[in-house]
Amino acid sequence: MLPTKLKKTVQKYGMLSPGDRVLVAVSGGPDSVCLLATLHALSGELGISLHIAHLDHMFRGKESADEALFVARLAEKLGLPSTIESIDVALLCRERGLSVQAGAREARYAFLTRTAETIGASRIATGHTATDQAETVLLRLLRGAGSTGLSGIPPMRGRFIRPLIESTREKVLEHLARSGLAFVTDPSNAKPLYTRNRIRLELMPVLSRFNPRIVETLAAEAALLKDESEALDLSVETAAQTITKKRGEGFVVQRGAFLALPPAIKRRLLRRLADALAEGPSGLSRVQVDEALQFMTTAPTGRTMRLPAAFKIERTYEQFIIGPSTAAASFTYELTVPGMTPVPECGIEVEAVLCSDRETPPDSNYYWQAFFDYDKIGLPLQVRNRRPGDRFQPAGLDGKSKKLQDLFVDTKIPRRQRDTIPLLCSGTEVLWIMGMRIDQRFLAQANTKQRLLVRVKKQAEG
Repeated sequence: MLPTKLKKTVQKYGMLSPGDRVLVAVSGGPDSVCLLATLHALSGELGISLHIAHLDHMFRGKESADEALFVARLAEKLGLPSTIESIDVALLCRERGLSVQAGAREARYAFLTRTAETIGASRIATGHTATDQAETVLLRLLRGAGSTGLSGIPPMRGRFIRPLIESTREKVLEHLARSGLAFVTDPSNAKPLYTRNRIRLELMPVLSRFNPRIVETLAAEAALLKDESEALDLSVETAAQTITKKRGEGFVVQRGAFLALPPAIKRRLLRRLADALAEGPSGLSRVQVDEALQFMTTAPTGRTMRLPAAFKIERTYEQFIIGPSTAAASFTYELTVPGMTPVPECGIEVEAVLCSDRETPPDSNYYWQAFFDYDKIGLPLQVRNRRPGDRFQPAGLDGKSKKLQDLFVDTKIPRRQRDTIPLLCSGTEVLWIMGMRIDQRFLAQANTKQRLLVRVKKQAEG
């Protein structure tokens, strides 16, 4: 029975304690309705209180508004408090240059975090299932990931918990049917527009013919890799404490001890140091990490290697000095229109696609993407890093011009990262600070006849 399975998952990972106030994310779909109903039935036994949260992304007009109304009525029926809000995610994506999926996820998690803080919730429960876990493993495998990525969706992360992570969607639907619980269906989930949908609709049925329990198998593999990844992290922690030392803004690493480590530990330790220098994810690709390790293995004394994340590795007699570069090298690449342009300094590939009228190419899960009015921009376009005096007019600031330097300060971008942020430019005009803001003068509008779609993904691993 699903309630028993959910309770075991909660106990296994220590997700809940008596007295917890739990914010339950409810879209109205089968997974979230099942999660809410089951937690509600177990709330007395678990000693928890519930509060419902729903965010209308405003993608589907009346359909999504009706889903918000469905959730409101469900909350009323269960006698539970609720917070229901709406946000124009399409506008957010246009102004920020985010893909639809990335923008929706950012808006949703910001809403849940803010609501939890407002109501004093100690936990935020989401309806991810073992089926979602299996799809995530396949998605990351296709893109290329190590054991950390293939460990999939964590059962817990901070205050977020996923009580259904060991229950399949098949069992969720069986429980809903048995209990007579109504739910809504998002029709976009049945369209092969996104990679995850194609995995669900096309790949999973094929794999199921080879292994009818493919969902359970992949979910179990993710759990196994999670355990092994955590064990590797403990080894990395030990190595960091014994063979590295903080010095100024960088680190000193004992060369002989580092080279004697197993390759997996060396990769993780180098990434850890790079992330510390970047004050966040460094964005180093697997290829870049391997190139750095090759340098550390073979470079003679006195040689230095600069890496894209604005730091360098210097070989001395018995040590490596890993620290920030004194200044990031300038780079400029002419954007191929249409076509793909690699930007190795940032570890990304930038694709430009011409679209007539409202035609939109399929979304391939690019993280950043933006539509521009092709008739308003001058060719050639370049992808480059910042230059002194760069300014632009961010969408949402009513036409006010702003220095890039001031924007970076206002958004608390670490100083050493600022020279590594890619910009889309036309001559001296900055059209887009990729991943951050777009200049409103060049945004595609409803009456735009020729649109230029520019989208960004991580550079393919070689």
